[in-house]
Amino acid sequence: MTKALRTGQGIRRGGAQYEAIHAALAHEAARELARVGYGELDPATVAERAGVSARTAFRHYETKLALALAGIQSLPTYKGWLAATGPDDTFADRLRRGLRAGVDHDELVAYISATCLSFRETQPELLRALKRHVLTPRQREIERFLAEGEGAGVFRPGVSAPAFAAADLGLFTMSALGQFPLGRGEDRVNRMFAQFWPLLATDDHLDD
Repeated sequence: MTKALRTGQGIRRGGAQYEAIHAALAHEAARELARVGYGELDPATVAERAGVSARTAFRHYETKLALALAGIQSLPTYKGWLAATGPDDTFADRLRRGLRAGVDHDELVAYISATCLSFRETQPELLRALKRHVLTPRQREIERFLAEGEGAGVFRPGVSAPAFAAADLGLFTMSALGQFPLGRGEDRVNRMFAQFWPLLATDDHLDD
């Protein structure tokens, strides 16, 4: 549970305390959205997990939809998550680091994607927000990484960024269903890397 935050009296919109509560509610909304889905999302539960009252939460997000959208917007955009950090940074290093940095977030994104798809007819705003804030920027980062690797002769030609992105999230979904055990922490990173690298690397770089 998030450390309790003092609500005090007369929280000023835009002040540090207001912004801290605003962010805590969004963070917990994302976690709850991944845990129970949009249909069962309860603003009172989100408020409790954020350490504030339901009334305070309502002052920040007046509807369940607004709270859910805030949760989606609190997810990382993955900007720069596969970028090089120096001239000796190999593509294998970058992929491992990217998987390590994104592994917990990807788990949230997989579950949140599922509920956004489920409600695409009745609450299309959810899927639109997810695409705009997370899925599209994430795919663009993957496209840059793949194009750079292909240009350097490290990756096989024609690897699809949408397929890579879908496979990544698909593994987390399979793991949640018990169909593909990923483990936790570094074990999870290693299992993910072992799935992706042979699909990306040319024969000369399989052992990188």
